[in-house]
Amino acid sequence: MIRSLLFKNIGLKILSLCFAIVLWYSVVSERQSNLLVTVPLTFVNVPKTMKVKKISDERVSLHLEGPLSSLRAMDVGKIRGTIDLKGAHEGKSRYELLPRHFNLPENIRVEGISPEVVYIVLERLITFKLPVKPRLRGKVDLHYVIQKVSVKPKFVWVVGDRRARLSIDNIPTEIINVNGLKKNLKKEVELDIPRDVHLEKKIEGVEFSIELREKVWDKEIDNVKVTCVKTENYLCSLYPQLIKVFVRGRATQVDVLTASEIRASIPINNRSPGTYFLSPEILLPHGIKVLSVSPRKIKVVISKN
Repeated sequence: MIRSLLFKNIGLKILSLCFAIVLWYSVVSERQSNLLVTVPLTFVNVPKTMKVKKISDERVSLHLEGPLSSLRAMDVGKIRGTIDLKGAHEGKSRYELLPRHFNLPENIRVEGISPEVVYIVLERLITFKLPVKPRLRGKVDLHYVIQKVSVKPKFVWVVGDRRARLSIDNIPTEIINVNGLKKNLKKEVELDIPRDVHLEKKIEGVEFSIELREKVWDKEIDNVKVTCVKTENYLCSLYPQLIKVFVRGRATQVDVLTASEIRASIPINNRSPGTYFLSPEILLPHGIKVLSVSPRKIKVVISKN
């Protein structure tokens, strides 16, 4: 008997139970609760000729009230207080904070704001001209030196406050890598604008150019072999047969010059047999010149063939 009563209209009873559970959850979830949060303040419509120099409080505390479910679901990190500075003037101003200044869900109420008033100091911006300064990293190839570095335009107009005008003396470019550079370079580079200023007129970049000049090197070449320009009737012996030659020329050319590329010779010019002290004639690749020879004269013994 009891069993039949328990299972009579079982479907309707289960449905009623589910409805009761949903109703209970709804009542519990809509229970009112409180929450204390701290949120930042932001600004809109800041006059173009002004900047916010100081604010009495950058963050404020909000005492919120609303359904527990809504408070739990709320993304506190996205809440902001927004102050409209349209029409504001230079100097110190007082702003009263109201619930409408905060981006809250509709069913969340603001019960308290601390502090209720903030003070904002606006400073007038000034426009001034600064030189553009290229920033180089690395060293050019060892055979070259930097002859000229330039940018175009050489100056830009920037906007900033009085402090920026006194502390910033140039606008640097992005870092330009010249390490190992062997030839002139021209490219467009961006400016690295300091955070306290901005460009009066936006530009995509500046034209950077660098001109290199090849160095002039001196070099000592050892073991240069001296030969004798012989005739059919005479022989010659040389003492010493190896000499040092000091040369000067373009760095890239001199750097790779070897003794085998230097021609050193003694012309006997139909001299009679005997002993002479003669200077060798040096023949070098084009563009390289002789500074000196050591020894300056060598012993030449001429004999009949």
